[in-house]
Amino acid sequence: MTQNEHRILFLCGIGHFFAHFYMLMFPSLALWTHQDFQLSLPETLNLGFAMYLLFGFVSLPMGLLADRYGHRPLLVVMFLGLGFSSVAAGLSRSPVIFGVMLAGIGFFASIYHPVGIGLISKCCQNRGHALGNNGVWGNLGIGLAPLCAGLGAYVSDWRIVYLIVGVVVAVVGVVLWRLQIDEEPIPRTNALSPGATGRHLSYFALMLVSMCLLGLCYRGTVVSIPAYFKEHIHFLGRLLQWEGEVVVSASQSFGTTLLVSGIYLFGIFGQMTGGRLADRLDLRMAYLIFHACALPFMVLMGVLSELPLFLVGLGYLFFSLGMQPIENSLVARLTPNHLRSLAYGLKFILVLGVGAFAVKIVRWVLNHHEPQLVYFIQSGLILSVILLVAVIYWLSRRESFRNM
Repeated sequence: MTQNEHRILFLCGIGHFFAHFYMLMFPSLALWTHQDFQLSLPETLNLGFAMYLLFGFVSLPMGLLADRYGHRPLLVVMFLGLGFSSVAAGLSRSPVIFGVMLAGIGFFASIYHPVGIGLISKCCQNRGHALGNNGVWGNLGIGLAPLCAGLGAYVSDWRIVYLIVGVVVAVVGVVLWRLQIDEEPIPRTNALSPGATGRHLSYFALMLVSMCLLGLCYRGTVVSIPAYFKEHIHFLGRLLQWEGEVVVSASQSFGTTLLVSGIYLFGIFGQMTGGRLADRLDLRMAYLIFHACALPFMVLMGVLSELPLFLVGLGYLFFSLGMQPIENSLVARLTPNHLRSLAYGLKFILVLGVGAFAVKIVRWVLNHHEPQLVYFIQSGLILSVILLVAVIYWLSRRESFRNM
């Protein structure tokens, strides 16, 4: 790996970490925030709707800007914008202002995926491995957010968490401004020929439908799982509870954030596995295998409780997050270099933008039905994805889909 690739992976890794850190920090801190704002937990989670919506829908213009003006400057703007919005969120004193600042976080965090992943896909030789390593950074952000946020709120105050993280992110942005990289794409033997472009773009359109459904699953899981674990897993909260007779307490909330961190950190092994398999197997087959393995774990999440629920959560996140470097490799395989960040922008509009409507679905389920319904709905979505990918595989059965 060249020095330039190391720099790219470092810059993109830090960006991936903080983009996901903020998305998981909010639902974890909501276990405390709703008490300060005197809102129900579903109403508090609904404050994040604009954040999640912008996190996805602003991806397309950010991808266009990256293809035209370069990737590094946009990533630095992301850090500075996240830092300002986070500090403002920590200082807010009303749910309305807090929701607006969360929307600012979503806007600036939206820069990362089309810009960072587009840069890696064009400029790193071993694409699957590089995307897998980048996914590890994202998983660290996902996994450490509940832990750090929960610990900060447990020992101090949820507002302090937003303030401290905001200052750190802004400082990182200033430091990374001096990091120079070469954004010239690496030549590849499997670059799309003009005759194949139209056919591959039709496959890409089917992939977009699949990724939209998976976006609903991803956001639905992210938003619902802290509250779901708090309600259905009590053994760790009891261990942490030194006094009091109430089961659902500050100790229970902190124990929940530890469990949520655990399953997302375990997803790192899935990202590493998926990244390596993306460079070795046909991408379509690897993608099918990971989703077929994820489905039974999602079903079981709606059935089990206590330690078994935690264990199936580990299994689901291993395959659900592990498929991401495979998926991003498929997007790169199906799109030309000069439209790469635009293609990732389209992907993340659906995955993260349309996926934001999972917040509304979760709110409706929590208000009108048993919370297990969230995971049964998502099981149906995963099954639909498996069928769509099987169709892509059959239509393209005479072609090879490998990272080269």
